[in-house]
Amino acid sequence: MAQVANVVSHWDQLIENFQTSSLEFYNAVEQAVTNRAVPETHWSRIEHKEGGLASANRQYLRMHRGKYAFDICAAPFGNGFFVSWWLTEPPLRFAILYTLGFLFGLMIAMNIAFTVGFGIGTVIQGYFFGVLFGGGCAVFGVPALLWLIGNGMRNGNVSGESTVLAMPLIGPIYERIFAPPTFYAIDTVLMFQESVHNAVLEVIDFMTTSKGVRALTESERKPVLKSFAASV
Repeated sequence: MAQVANVVSHWDQLIENFQTSSLEFYNAVEQAVTNRAVPETHWSRIEHKEGGLASANRQYLRMHRGKYAFDICAAPFGNGFFVSWWLTEPPLRFAILYTLGFLFGLMIAMNIAFTVGFGIGTVIQGYFFGVLFGGGCAVFGVPALLWLIGNGMRNGNVSGESTVLAMPLIGPIYERIFAPPTFYAIDTVLMFQESVHNAVLEVIDFMTTSKGVRALTESERKPVLKSFAASV
């Protein structure tokens, strides 16, 4: 079953007397988002279970930015077509293994840094200086390297930010240092939501108008929102 850690907002609509393929709809939404040049956004096709473990899979289009993701569903329903999206903080599968792997890698990195620093320091000034220099490389050099990687990840030069943000222990530390919940951060999430929502509505308007189906009303266009301030 699909695990939902935290639903930020949701929208759904059944368009009666209208049919199209899910694949065509997803392709059109991807193009509409591309046209908007929404920064730091990537997408993929994922599958959620319709019910229990033995149930069929339903394909969704996932739009991901930072720790937030849109899961968009589009599918025929009776003689109509159903469209919905969920903006969530998606859970990370095997998150504890990612965290343990990171901590194990951190230990190896500090050990390598100490060994290299110890060797250089010993050659320069002897054993005692080697211990001090090796300890300094481990204690200060590895955190400095992590800071460079984290800063590159925040600026989009290094991939994997969404994975790091979803990791227990590591994610909150990374978020506090590189992506704190500022007004600007909340505004960008709101703009991300608005951009993808408008892209979905644009595709619906184009497809329904071309087939003579009535346009959505203003009330049908509004998503159900929750507080961003509580989730960032």
